[in-house]
Amino acid sequence: MFSRCIFVLVTSAVVAASPATAQTPTPDPSRRYPLPTYDENWQFLSDPTRRADPWDIVKYLPSGDGMFASFGGEARESYERFSNQNFGLSVPSPNGYLLQRYLLHADVHLGSRLRLWTELNSSFENGRVGGPQPVTEEDKLDLHQGFVEFEIVQRPGVAVSVRGGRQEIEVGSGRMYSLREGPNVPLSFDGVRAIAQTGSWRFDAWVARPVTTTPGIFDDSSHRQFSVWGAYVTRTSRRTSLDVYYLGWDLRNANFDKGVANELRHTVGARLWRNGLWAYDLEGMYQFGSFGAGNIRAWRGVVEASRGFAGRWNPRVKIDFDVASGDRNRSSPNLGTFNSFFQSGEYSGRAQLLGASNSIRLEPTLTLAPRRNVSVSTGWGFYWRESVQDGLYGIPGNLIVPSNGVPGRYEGSRPIAEVAWTLNPHLSVHLNYIFVFNGRFEERSVHATTTESYICPWITYRF
Repeated sequence: MFSRCIFVLVTSAVVAASPATAQTPTPDPSRRYPLPTYDENWQFLSDPTRRADPWDIVKYLPSGDGMFASFGGEARESYERFSNQNFGLSVPSPNGYLLQRYLLHADVHLGSRLRLWTELNSSFENGRVGGPQPVTEEDKLDLHQGFVEFEIVQRPGVAVSVRGGRQEIEVGSGRMYSLREGPNVPLSFDGVRAIAQTGSWRFDAWVARPVTTTPGIFDDSSHRQFSVWGAYVTRTSRRTSLDVYYLGWDLRNANFDKGVANELRHTVGARLWRNGLWAYDLEGMYQFGSFGAGNIRAWRGVVEASRGFAGRWNPRVKIDFDVASGDRNRSSPNLGTFNSFFQSGEYSGRAQLLGASNSIRLEPTLTLAPRRNVSVSTGWGFYWRESVQDGLYGIPGNLIVPSNGVPGRYEGSRPIAEVAWTLNPHLSVHLNYIFVFNGRFEERSVHATTTESYICPWITYRF
């Protein structure tokens, strides 16, 4: 099955890309397919001389008086195969399984101030033994996003807008709020968000509830026992940029290695970052609040640095050092486990094996560009428990391996490799491979296997 899937994916990509690649003109810098998709802006197509793509006919449809509509979508086909998934505790799918995701959106501008955005999602899983995993693999058809945006202030250099409805939220580095792009079913929120921009400053504030994912048709709804809110300020500059933020979280019946209780958590953080030949990303976070009858005191610190080199294949070397606190006293009602909220799955690779809570991560990475539209990245991550009194957690904060009184910090290591090939502005092909060497802690705590592996080729088409 695996060889057939690889053949179908690669053959489809080559056939679809060949004519487009041969005829692609010089790229228009305004012609982008960003994530999140609501950042698309196709108003430049009001100039007929800039229409150069067959999809342009649906990307800008004027209707007079400053009104226009834009339509777009995505189709993504993935194949995944694990060996000893979830430390060997999950039911194996020796032939792997297929994941399909289809998104279709409409962006309607009713004049210069009012905007309506709607996006549908349809996600399916085929071939997994035991059926699709809950939440992240199957949602037959539902409203992924649907919001109204009104621009309150519209002056040169100043823009203030309010957005209400179902929407994706991504801010900063993605270490606390990111798009759920890796899993088959994306994440959205029901709420209100305010956005202000002036010069090099941007301000975001929101109050929302995460949307629960159920596999049926138009049956997703707001999580009634889960609320989030936040404020995020960014100042960008040519040299060093700065983020400062506050994030709130209120979840009933939260589950940690210590137990289950209501969790009210506040996060304050700051980030310094710079792109370029020399690049860095420094971020620190502190959390406080309550967990049942106890208090929350948790923290996280991240240092990421990279250096690019001129020469063949444009190599870039990067090092990541990421430490997030764990709980230190099981007999105390207080909780010391850091909560990474809606952390990007890139923390432990596309397989999303582990999250940042109670973890120390050191990972060197090398990225090469053998061609302008091809990148090859390889790295080796090493992981330890920050506290031996706490367990290991997943990307969404779920407890995966309880501490069970087992000593030892070393959790294991993971070599990883990924290839990305952008055949044209619409079509891209990817391959991700991860091998896992589990540590003695997992073996003694849950009788885990000594190794795991994961492979995933996928193809994405956007318009």
